[in-house]
Amino acid sequence: MHSAPTVTASPGESVDPASPADVVFRYVEATPADARAAVTTAATAAVGWAATPPLGRATALTAIADLIDRRADDVAALITREEGKPLAAARGEAGKSAEQFRLAAQLAYLVEGTTYPQEAGSTFAYTLRCPLGVVVAITPWNFPLSLAARKIAPALAAGNAVVFKPSPVTPGVGSWLAEVAAEAGVPDGVLQLLQGQDPEAMTALVSAPEVAAISFTGSDGVGAFLRRHAGGRARLQLELGGHNAAVVCADADLDSAATKVAGGAFDLTGQACTSTDRVLVAESVAAEFTELLAARVRGLRVGHGDRAGVTTGPVATRAQFERLTRLKESAVAAGARVVAEAGLDDEHDGAGWWVRPTLFADVPTGHPLVDGEVFGPYLSVLPIGSVDEALQVVGSSAHGLVTAIHTRDLAVAHRFAQQAACGIVKINDRTTGNGIAPPFGGWKASSGGAFPEGGRQALDFVTDTKTVYLNYGER
Repeated sequence: MHSAPTVTASPGESVDPASPADVVFRYVEATPADARAAVTTAATAAVGWAATPPLGRATALTAIADLIDRRADDVAALITREEGKPLAAARGEAGKSAEQFRLAAQLAYLVEGTTYPQEAGSTFAYTLRCPLGVVVAITPWNFPLSLAARKIAPALAAGNAVVFKPSPVTPGVGSWLAEVAAEAGVPDGVLQLLQGQDPEAMTALVSAPEVAAISFTGSDGVGAFLRRHAGGRARLQLELGGHNAAVVCADADLDSAATKVAGGAFDLTGQACTSTDRVLVAESVAAEFTELLAARVRGLRVGHGDRAGVTTGPVATRAQFERLTRLKESAVAAGARVVAEAGLDDEHDGAGWWVRPTLFADVPTGHPLVDGEVFGPYLSVLPIGSVDEALQVVGSSAHGLVTAIHTRDLAVAHRFAQQAACGIVKINDRTTGNGIAPPFGGWKASSGGAFPEGGRQALDFVTDTKTVYLNYGER
């Protein structure tokens, strides 16, 4: 690793993590008064938007998707400059974001009620699904466009207004999306943008009595803040940390498993809540599998995300750089063995927040590298004696987001999927990546609230059910 750059972002601006002296975007930090005004404006605009027929909402959402597709190269370049991920990954994020808005355009027609059997003479019972009013969407920096789309699109589809608070690390992407939505025909006031990280402004936002729902993806600490300060009316959808494992059985296709485990651990510089932190490998194949993994790690190249051949960008913030540097140094000092490290791109410079993907073995039990969320490009190999032991290790974690298992035995795979204490199980695949139609959500400390994200079930979070009894008999 290199010494940390001395340049840091000042309030109201974002910087390029590959070149922290370069300012990418400047913004006005929201005040508590700004937060209250945004909520008030959204509450007023929500009335007209809720009354807009599905066709109007679907047309605007489709137009957003079309604009994202047409300008994918532009927004991908912005994502790479603000967050650091390679351009190919940023383009993929743009594509998934457009897909989210297209799915939401369909959801606008699926805000449906139900009819019920008649229980009393001359009485007909049915339900209506109604928008909540004002939904707050608070998004992280690691997927600044696609996670914003996953929260904002279904809320708009159901007829809600949204107050959007992007991460202060990636404010430019947030502003870009808000501008695209306005150009696509989302009416004034329906999507409000708030920038910054002032705690008093955040408190004013989430505690406002008009706020009916808060959707947040990010750290456990901010999740706890939201639980303390959210208004009593607001329902919560909290997607928090992950301490994710991949399990490799003795019968697995080891070469394929090594590729997928490495992808889950090191793609996106390990900065995804679904990234693989540790791989639990059957003892009989642990040495062979570790060498296969090591070869993948040595084949990675760290550098600027817009350069050819670079597989891994910088970490997104100075705080990330410093935390991960300390974590590696602590692990090695405690006896962990570095098996392999990624190389640095020949054209990289020392100014960026570079953290080399690293494979560890012999990490002492109880060390934070294997006991806590890593959220960086580090992976530890832990030999295990059985699938039951793997289930016990996975179940002992406070978090329960995603686990992967690699095996050719369908019975083992199915039993593991049934018993793993987590919200998502991947079979013969990487822990990262998810579709837009299935639900996405963790168990235990990885989630807060009873509402997963994604697909048609996203409407459950952003609507209320109203039951109507119609007595049509003679008076």
